[in-house]
Amino acid sequence: MRRALVTSLGLLAFTTAGCDRYPEDPIFAYGRALHLDGTPRSGETLTLERLEDDVFTPLTTATTEASGDFTLEMLSGDAVREEDYYRRPNRLRLALPLDADGSGTFLSFTMQDDVELPTLKPWDARPIVGSSDQGPTVAFPPAPPAPPVPETGDTLELLADDGSTIPLPPTAPEPLLWVTSGGELLWRQKGTESPWTPSPYVLEDFAAPQVRLRAASMGSWLFSPLGGEPSSVYFRQEWRTGAEPLPAGTLRPISRGATCEPSFPDVCPWTDGLLTPVDFWEKETDPRFHNVVITLPQPALPRRAVVRGLYYLQGRGGKDWLVLEGSVDGEQWQSLARVVLRDMSPLEQSLRDATFGLYTEPAEGASPYGDGMLRLGVQEPVFQDVPLTPTGPVRFVRLSVESLIYDGTAPPAEFYTLSELSIFE
Repeated sequence: MRRALVTSLGLLAFTTAGCDRYPEDPIFAYGRALHLDGTPRSGETLTLERLEDDVFTPLTTATTEASGDFTLEMLSGDAVREEDYYRRPNRLRLALPLDADGSGTFLSFTMQDDVELPTLKPWDARPIVGSSDQGPTVAFPPAPPAPPVPETGDTLELLADDGSTIPLPPTAPEPLLWVTSGGELLWRQKGTESPWTPSPYVLEDFAAPQVRLRAASMGSWLFSPLGGEPSSVYFRQEWRTGAEPLPAGTLRPISRGATCEPSFPDVCPWTDGLLTPVDFWEKETDPRFHNVVITLPQPALPRRAVVRGLYYLQGRGGKDWLVLEGSVDGEQWQSLARVVLRDMSPLEQSLRDATFGLYTEPAEGASPYGDGMLRLGVQEPVFQDVPLTPTGPVRFVRLSVESLIYDGTAPPAEFYTLSELSIFE
């Protein structure tokens, strides 16, 4: 029988039955490692790592059998640390070495007692770069399947407001195109059919862009063995492929090097073309901002805006709009675009929060392969290529997000982070 999750404000309340293990008691994690073609990885040594002070360090190793099966043995105190009044699971990570083509997969997870882990098998895929009349194309295959629930395991359920229960299996992966330039994230694109044709505005004038495929699944399994301690594993499995080069972009935005508000003593970091994510505040006492205003070098008719890496505070109303406005004098504003970013029912929000809410990766070093952090759920950043419809020349362009809240209004949302805002004629 599945264990239900009781949720009120769309937040997950999850507790696992108490564990009587002592820190020195041995516990085990069982898994299987396979090659790209599905054959067993026999005789390979896998290293389990533990997150300590934001760095993953080796904890123990296991050698795969002829079948690809392996058993990781550790102490209970290695997996769960005792704190003042509760037990906190440690973050663990297990990765396959990268194949020659750059493909790989890894697990990051927490566990309380003996558990089974998802199978480690790379995604047999790669992006195929071609060309068309519209520019470069990227073809890609379907994502790998979600990890199946083991016979000895069970899943959680969400208790909906109407009293019904909804199973929470591991999330279905979907192909994510991950484009970088100079080691920084230039673009991420999901929910598109193959082949994908990036617009010239997306590629801008960035040098040596590369595209790879990424995918992820998140889930929880419960285990209640006869005569044993109940346990659970909350995991995130990621897959990645090798990278392929894309043609360099040729469009330079009119906003390159423009000043902005919030202001900076040197160059505005959101118009410098470096793609570096920059936070709007660092300390709790710092002022908060709800928009960015770009001052163009001279009045222009903006026809396109590209927003990269925007994080903002989402309201609980379930709907957000990306808003771009223009002004001649910085006081009277005309609408340039208003794009729906999110439109979720209360149930959809609860399912998202139940699936992604418990599990947040460390900001850096989540991937053992050096890839940037793959943020999902409420942490997913905004990457938008937006056509604009000006009614006349403007000198100022303002970016904001309207986010629906409980009272039915949609005030401007607080901004957390932005990588780049580019304006094109």
